[in-house]
Amino acid sequence: MSNVSTNQVILVSTAPTDSATPPETGGFMPLLMYGGVAVAVIIAMAYFSQTLLNSITQLTKTLNKKHK
Repeated sequence: MSNVSTNQVILVSTAPTDSATPPETGGFMPLLMYGGVAVAVIIAMAYFSQTLLNSITQLTKTLNKKHK
């Protein structure tokens, strides 16, 4: 009559048994492992941007002195 198979369904939990340990206070490597890489990239980009803006400012000052 119906063509439904009678397979047994087994449910398996996919939750990890070991939870992640929080970073240690004062530890640099655990900080990088827990999202600190993004923060380090943002700090590096801010430093690079500041250096670039200072260079552009010095260049425009030099060019303005040559025109006078």
